Amino acid sequence: MTREQFNIKILPLREKLYRYALSLTLDTALAEDVLQDVFIKLWTKRDQLDQVDNQEAWCIRVVRNQSLDRLRQRKRQPVALEKVQHAVGAFAAADHLEHSDLLRQIRLVLEKLPEQQKEIFRLRELMGYSNAEIEEILNLNHSQVKVNLFRARKIIRKQMDKIINYGV
Repeated sequence: MTREQFNIKILPLREKLYRYALSLTLDTALAEDVLQDVFIKLWTKRDQLDQVDNQEAWCIRVVRNQSLDRLRQRKRQPVALEKVQHAVGAFAAADHLEHSDLLRQIRLVLEKLPEQQKEIFRLRELMGYSNAEIEEILNLNHSQVKVNLFRARKIIRKQMDKIINYGV
C-alpha cells in the first residue's frame, strides 16, 4: 500500500478508531496513546493491508488488542467518575444523558455484562458496526453475535428498568 492509498483508506478511520479506543479505555490520554501505537503498527504493516479483505474491521481488531494490552499493563486502576463522564460525552448517544447518577448506573450495568456481551454491545450500539462487521472483528460466527447481543440488550433493559422504576 502506497502512502497515498494509506491516506485515502486508513487515515479517514481515525475518528472511529479513536472512539472505539476511548470506549474501551475510558481515558482520553490512553486512547490517544493507543491510537498512536495503532497507526505506527498499521504504517509498518501497510504492505500487508492490501491482502486484508475488510481493512476497517482489521484496524478495529488492532485497536481492540492494543487497548486491552494497555489496560492489562495498567492493571485497570479505578477510573474517576469525572473521566468516565468526559469519555462517554464523546459519543453522540451519550450526549443526551443529563444526570451523572444515571450515567454511573449505566456504566455499572455495562461493566457487569460478561466480557463478550460487553464487547459486542459496545461495537454494535456505541460504534455502530453491523453484525457482519462484528463477526469479522471478533472472529465469531453469526449466531454467536446475535445471541450475545440479544442477551446483553435483555440484561441492560432489565437492569435499567429496575433502576428507573424501582430505584434498585
